[in-house]
Amino acid sequence: MRMRNLGRSGLIVSELCFGTMTFGENQWKLGGVDQKMANDMVARAIDAGINFFDTADVYSGGQAEEMLGQAIRGRREELVIATKVRGRMGPGPNDTGLSRKHIMTAIDQSLRRLGTDYVDLYQVHGWDARTPLEETLDALDVVVRSGKARYIGVSNYAAWQMALALGYSDARRQARFLSAQMHYSLLCRDIEEEVVPLLRDQGVGLLVWSPLSGGFLAGKYRRDEEPGAGTRFGDRGTWFPPFDRELGFKVVEKLREMAPKYNATPAQLALAWLLAKPWVTSVIIGARKPGQLDDNLGAVAVNLTAEDLAALDAMTAAPARYPRWMIERQAGDR
Repeated sequence: MRMRNLGRSGLIVSELCFGTMTFGENQWKLGGVDQKMANDMVARAIDAGINFFDTADVYSGGQAEEMLGQAIRGRREELVIATKVRGRMGPGPNDTGLSRKHIMTAIDQSLRRLGTDYVDLYQVHGWDARTPLEETLDALDVVVRSGKARYIGVSNYAAWQMALALGYSDARRQARFLSAQMHYSLLCRDIEEEVVPLLRDQGVGLLVWSPLSGGFLAGKYRRDEEPGAGTRFGDRGTWFPPFDRELGFKVVEKLREMAPKYNATPAQLALAWLLAKPWVTSVIIGARKPGQLDDNLGAVAVNLTAEDLAALDAMTAAPARYPRWMIERQAGDR
């Protein structure tokens, strides 16, 4: 397990991060992991070299945080713990969002559920159009200065939103976003257009969520079959995260074709593709069963050749959109 600095900081995290969205019974029908299994999988992850764990207050209504807190009891100081704020945690008008009121309440509740007095990384889970950005950033700075969080991060922001936030924080010498947790996979490379260039320029680490596009890249779906019960797309009744399904089947076929060469599974190859990207800091993996976790952990031993990386890149690259194609065209005369 390789270790990497998270963004422009001295914080060291494992290249795989264990995500806890499957802990408990959540509203997205992605859960089912009980405390005993959570304890087992967290221990397996730590034994494999993972020191980075990601959760959120909204996962199973806070149950995932509680379960993670139980699973890491006695080992908390050796680990990097990340959680998130924004989602609805109650029926009231201030039980959601990124207002100062909600943030200050939510961090205390997350710490209580996790059984710790601080988190290493406190992330905003998405954009809140009803709250001024300055209010959110000022509140997050208070959280850091109070010692309740060591660093702050962002998730699901557009590049221009992150740029505004980083500029504001720098101008006021406040805590700035250290990381961005974004969806990225062979089937969703949208962030390469604007987000990745911003992150690289600003020294912000990239944490990848849903690296297998909801498990599709593991190869368990077929063209001629509807998703069955017990699968992510079958249980939810919708395809999320969205992607070009026909391209997805073609990519899975390519991964199956490559698998014997590396003695690896399609899922491991898809994760290895992400781990080979220099702008990726850590890839968040999740599992409903220990076997799925073990399979994902095996990705760190897969080193794709330059030729195979290029083949996958060419197969899944989206056409450059304006102004990117003009920027690339004009770069040729310098």
